[in-house]
Amino acid sequence: MACSDDTPAGDGSTTETETGDGDGDGDTATETSDSNTGDGDGDGDGDGDGDPATTGDGDGDGDGDGDGDGDGDGDGDGDGDGDGDGDGDGDGDLCGDGMVTGDEVCDDGINDGSYNGCTDDCLALGPNCGDGEINGPETCDDLNDDSADGCLASCIIPNSCLDIHDYDDQLMDGTYMIAPDGYDGDAFDVHCDMVTDGGGYTFLKADAGGPVFAVGAEAYCAARGMQLWIPRSEQHLLSGWSISNNGMIGEANANFMRILGIYPNQQGATCSQQPMNSNNQNCGWGASDGEAWWVHERDDITEPNGDNSVTGSMYYAFNQDGTIQWHNDVSGNGYDSDRFMCDVGDKLP
Repeated sequence: MACSDDTPAGDGSTTETETGDGDGDGDTATETSDSNTGDGDGDGDGDGDGDPATTGDGDGDGDGDGDGDGDGDGDGDGDGDGDGDGDGDGDGDLCGDGMVTGDEVCDDGINDGSYNGCTDDCLALGPNCGDGEINGPETCDDLNDDSADGCLASCIIPNSCLDIHDYDDQLMDGTYMIAPDGYDGDAFDVHCDMVTDGGGYTFLKADAGGPVFAVGAEAYCAARGMQLWIPRSEQHLLSGWSISNNGMIGEANANFMRILGIYPNQQGATCSQQPMNSNNQNCGWGASDGEAWWVHERDDITEPNGDNSVTGSMYYAFNQDGTIQWHNDVSGNGYDSDRFMCDVGDKLP
């Protein structure tokens, strides 16, 4: 007679309590990773990845190293090189190799802490524009990119509107701060014409508090690293007229253009009934700095007729559209004005 067998089907093991997965690894209901699940991989760790029974690591990737990345090197980055940086080169982070890896902030290959460089441990930048300290070629560092506040984003103090325009030729007309070359004070507000003749003309409206001759006006401007305003071209003159009469740019007053930085080349020089500009070689007048100048192209104004001095300015009167109406020279100190404008003089048409 055959004997009956009441043993449950499976692998015959009595240690696989409540699992009966038939893998013979002894997973039990009390194993943390295999409770009531019996994974059937035979390695005894309950993760089902089939790691050899002697190395069952419980990470489920089947490589036996316990890091869960499946490459078998134990570094956890998945590239198989064992250095843990994920680049596959096997050399780990190396400060000085010119590559920013791992915890490095920078690596220029030199790492001597010089300006715009990197420190010797690759964990910090060297001195640079934007760190809030003036170093290297910088003349300022205000931690922002506002080019109107007297410090360009390149950490250079602009000497003029032309400097600002050269840094960013997309900037618009408006109020900007400059500190002209040779001026030792704080940056101050000027108006920048960023369009006329390509842009970069500087204007400073000056109220002297009372009438001054050209000599006094030149001294006022020079104290700010500037000079009495010189119109360089027809368009520059018209821009000056517009600014003089614009109440949104300081005071509106036609007297800002009553005297100019244009003088006789020698005492008694004339330019009667001739165009007054630097293109007319027969005119005996010129700009204070010897550069281009422009007042008009007319040939019907009978002044200046020679009663003048080399430091005296004519008075200039303009029509409402900014074109010349009349001008006249006078001996001695020339004409005076309680208003005038200063410029830097670096922008030419």
